[in-house]
Amino acid sequence: MSVHPKLTDPPVYISAPQVLQRYGGRSHMWLVRMLKRDPNFPRATYFGQHRFFKVDELIAWEREAAAKSA
Repeated sequence: MSVHPKLTDPPVYISAPQVLQRYGGRSHMWLVRMLKRDPNFPRATYFGQHRFFKVDELIAWEREAAAKSA
């Protein structure tokens, strides 16, 4: 009897405009600055010319930022 590794759910991505909406309707420049200034901010994955971000990485970053500010 062979044991197969547990399959995990594939990552969920949101587009750069959706990221901006997630953080209160921020501007494109805000995202550019976050990527430049914060080494912990999740990095984009490119599909063609479009940037997408993993939701689980954004949530982890949010939790880390909340813990630092508390």
